[in-house]
Amino acid sequence: MTNSEAAKIVRIVLCRGLTFEQTEQILKAMVPISAAPGTLVFRENEKGQGLLVALQGSVEILKQGADGSNAFIATVDAPTVLGEMSLITDRPHSATVRAVTACEFRLLTRAQFDRLLLGESLAAYKVVATLAEVIANRLNKMDEKVLELARAPERARPVEELSTYRQKLFTEWSF
Repeated sequence: MTNSEAAKIVRIVLCRGLTFEQTEQILKAMVPISAAPGTLVFRENEKGQGLLVALQGSVEILKQGADGSNAFIATVDAPTVLGEMSLITDRPHSATVRAVTACEFRLLTRAQFDRLLLGESLAAYKVVATLAEVIANRLNKMDEKVLELARAPERARPVEELSTYRQKLFTEWSF
């Protein structure tokens, strides 16, 4: 993929509402990354590298279970963003991401992002707004799944586990 093709995808996925100059500022801060099929792009609970914009390929999202095994959450196709929560919160990754196919990314490192924020870059703040929208959309999908599970027949759902999850969801998500 050429740099101009990559730039076009980054503009669509991450830089909506940015001027050409602001978009260029973000693009210059990004590093190209490739991953072969089967490669762990990042691991759950590891310190986040930054935000990945997936330009090509498919990845699978895995979450570690109580027994230590990885549970499949979803397959995600490019173009998309990955690592957005770690970039915004500077917390470890909340899931593992593994390349299913050959993948190409652009990485906005936490250090580069912090430099942009410290320089009061309007582009960085607009990226935060875009990521907030991404996180809100993903949260909405999770809410829909919780409702789907809650509406399942009593015998088909683990009532106690769902009740505990609901309580945790609302107590830990306070601002």
